[in-house]
Amino acid sequence: MLLWGTEEMTTLFGVSGLQRLPYELVAYIVQELDIEDVFNWSLCCKHFQYIIRDDHFCKPVVTTKVPNTLEAREALETGRYSRALRRIAKRHEALSKASPYVVGIVACADSYAFFGGKLCYIIEARPQRWLRILDIHRLTDQELVIDIPKLIAAAIPRAAKCRKYKFRVLYQAAGIVSCLFSFALRETENWLLIIKPQSSQILETFRLASTARIFVRNNDKFLYFGTHSEEGADGLRRWALKGYDLTTKSWLPQPRVYMAGLAGYEIGSSVCFEIFGDYFYGVSNQTLNEIDDPDWHSFYYCFRFPLSEPSITKLQVMGSDDSWRRTHQEGPIDDRWGFLSLEMDEASGDIVILECRKEWLKDQRGSKRTYYATEVTFRENTTQRVYQRLGADTTRRGIRDHAQSDSDIHRLPQYTHVGDESSDASLWIRSKMHYCAYIRCCHTFIDLVDDTDIDASDGPRLRLRTGFRRLKPGIRLPSKQSMLETMRSVSQPIMQPHGVHHPYQPNERYIWPPEQDSRKPDFSLDRARRLLDVKGYQGCVAATGDERSVIYATSDGSKGSVQAVVFITFDPAARFRGMTYGGNILGQQIPSDVCDGADLDADRRAKSSTVLQSSPNVSMGAAVRQSEADTEENQLSLDAALASSAGPSLSSPHDASSVESWACYENAMHLEIQRKLYFSR
Repeated sequence: MLLWGTEEMTTLFGVSGLQRLPYELVAYIVQELDIEDVFNWSLCCKHFQYIIRDDHFCKPVVTTKVPNTLEAREALETGRYSRALRRIAKRHEALSKASPYVVGIVACADSYAFFGGKLCYIIEARPQRWLRILDIHRLTDQELVIDIPKLIAAAIPRAAKCRKYKFRVLYQAAGIVSCLFSFALRETENWLLIIKPQSSQILETFRLASTARIFVRNNDKFLYFGTHSEEGADGLRRWALKGYDLTTKSWLPQPRVYMAGLAGYEIGSSVCFEIFGDYFYGVSNQTLNEIDDPDWHSFYYCFRFPLSEPSITKLQVMGSDDSWRRTHQEGPIDDRWGFLSLEMDEASGDIVILECRKEWLKDQRGSKRTYYATEVTFRENTTQRVYQRLGADTTRRGIRDHAQSDSDIHRLPQYTHVGDESSDASLWIRSKMHYCAYIRCCHTFIDLVDDTDIDASDGPRLRLRTGFRRLKPGIRLPSKQSMLETMRSVSQPIMQPHGVHHPYQPNERYIWPPEQDSRKPDFSLDRARRLLDVKGYQGCVAATGDERSVIYATSDGSKGSVQAVVFITFDPAARFRGMTYGGNILGQQIPSDVCDGADLDADRRAKSSTVLQSSPNVSMGAAVRQSEADTEENQLSLDAALASSAGPSLSSPHDASSVESWACYENAMHLEIQRKLYFSR
């Protein structure tokens, strides 16, 4: 048979076979591809550039495949769907291959929090204190500045003369900021302050009876706070929730919701709360009546209730068939590595329980860190009363009937991602990992690790480490609907028998920044490392992040020490004023001999790291001298930025003549620090 290549077909017919496909047919093909595949297809030749350049062509792709992303929401406002598609595809690839686009020091602070793309950090220069809010996702050059003493004087006048108090941000969303204010006169008082700083509004001040494990969640219409403070019949504490109507600026008439069936108290580890749409959701990976039995099965306790009607009668709880988690005979868990979250799927909009567990699985050597996803499903009549009738023994018997006792049972692979195999897990200890997350949209786990050599004496060396998987060529996963029909026909949870073909290729792991080549030093790598490991601010790291960035604060750990806040983003649209070019530094692929259920090709095992160097090579001596000069200059700029931020001259955009205003806009601190690098591709 004569095989025609693209060049031969082009010579014979003028264009290749694919290029002769009509516009409509290409659109049908694109509907069956992932965003990354669509983007890569467009790069194969100039003819297909319209796939990622034409807004009309890209609109159905973005609105059907990733409608719940920030990029899609912005495209809905601007109409620039082609830009959204390119931005999403590049972000996914940058995340998977540990290749950030921007790294920079964006603030110096005494404490910080990160919610919904907003960096909220507090600067203390007693008796003055400021809360500054920077929109990291939109990367504006201005940030909102709140004068905390003025805010307190306006919100709780009798506390204005109190010099010793505690103030921290609990949550931020939809322009609403919730803060915890604690002070002591005759006795200690704790207040919840709900403010809208853009318009200098104090929406509510509420005195709290307890602050135990306090949290806040809100959207633009409702706000809820909860504390782990209500004592149950067994003498143990339970969660209690209270709602506030932001539209009417009043507390909901219903009494506090007492969550008698919700176990767990460590938010982000054993319990999680979120607001999605018109519902308040909560989930726990613990149960109230755990039994010391190897055959005992564990379930998620997942619930929701309408934001406008927080009552037990409206409470829905996932049934046992949908909330199955694991069986104790699978092996023990190392709780230090675990995290628990509720997320919205970028494509379907479904709510998903995401959990990381490090387990010593039965009949396997060593431990594995695995990421599990469970779709949140509420069927009819899944109310609290129905769930309470399902006692622990009844639930156990039901699942035992489903389980195949004669063979091991495994979850469907699209809901289970094995991260670190036993041979990898020993390379990292928990104290050296400052941040662990899983980005489900691109099947990637990401860690911020201290990769310092044991014999090194030059301080910590922070690096990003990622691992991602992709489907094997020609494999198509069954649709959600077909899986549901199969599950209902056999009355089983989302599990499958041992031995079913694994559809994913082995994990590809990357680390950034890559190793420096002593024979051919790259000055760009030195500059990047100096931003990650800030001289004079090393020793204590607190990190967080989201689906597009990692952010952490680092300090020397001494009491009262100031923290440098470092921002790393994988968003190709990220732009800061004052950025400098940092070269073309890609993540370095980590060679792996781990099979993950499939054979690795010899050429993939031997693949060397990819580090593209765009900056000119310099001699080692010149590089060292330049490095020392830059370090001294940058240290001075950090100190100068901190000094200038201790006493800003505030001018409110709402009323410039009002000296009593407690909120205003001001130039962002990162403009004074001027330590930001961007990397090209």
